[in-house]
Amino acid sequence: MRRLLWYSTLWAQELLPIVNIQAPGIQGIDRSLLQQLQQDITQYLSTNRFSEDVFAPNERIKCLFNIVITALPNPTRFEGTIQVQAIRPVYNSTYETLTFNFNDPELRINYTATQTLQFSENTYVDNLTALLNFYAYLILGMDYNSFGLEAGTPFFQRAQQVLNLAAANSSEPGWQPTGNFLRSRYWILENLLNSSYRSFHTLFYRYHREGLDKMHKDPAAARETLLQVLQEMMRFSQENPNSVLIRLFVDTKGTELMQAFRKALPEQKQRFVTIMRQLDPNNLTVYENLLQEESR
Repeated sequence: MRRLLWYSTLWAQELLPIVNIQAPGIQGIDRSLLQQLQQDITQYLSTNRFSEDVFAPNERIKCLFNIVITALPNPTRFEGTIQVQAIRPVYNSTYETLTFNFNDPELRINYTATQTLQFSENTYVDNLTALLNFYAYLILGMDYNSFGLEAGTPFFQRAQQVLNLAAANSSEPGWQPTGNFLRSRYWILENLLNSSYRSFHTLFYRYHREGLDKMHKDPAAARETLLQVLQEMMRFSQENPNSVLIRLFVDTKGTELMQAFRKALPEQKQRFVTIMRQLDPNNLTVYENLLQEESR
């Protein structure tokens, strides 16, 4: 396991969040209220505990919460999107990799300047804290999964409890199996806990521990491992065409993979592009640029 209990200096909290809130084009919005909301969310995520494990200060998980307000039905009602990203260090390097990258289009919250964000694991308080709890558990789950095989499952199960409580106590969108299938927090969690998709967790683990974490030692061998993982991801996609996990994976890793194979051997580049034609056809021209670079 990643988390150890023998550090001389210990820190209870797991997350190191950066929160950014924007409201482009919204007239009459109280900017001081947005600033207060930003501070409250940052404090909530950085001071509450979402696990029983002990984290050293340098182990806290960097995460980004980028909120864009697109509608203001009333002065205390905010609607928009929330993009959540989680960052993990790569072994023996200064490089950092995303383990989670999701843009949720169903941000719907009520907030006032006098409001106190109350943490509760077993009850539904409001939609804002439910969202923060849900994504905190997903961040932990994906981070743990990158260090240990299926080590993140307990956190996905906690996220399921948050989702169930929200679905039972709120009519806010995102907690039910409706809306955009590929952009649904409900379906991402369902897929992460679906026993039919367990192989995804193995591939996610191998990508990080056998691929990225060994890039410093032998880049060519590490890229070969990444190619093997991607080949199996392609097979997973073919066998499970309705899973949202491949979309989540390429949204998280697409740019990184491009950089990883920019210095690859020509034969590895060709195999990489061939695989990505199947995995991420929407961005095929981006991947094919690698082959054009080779011919220049």
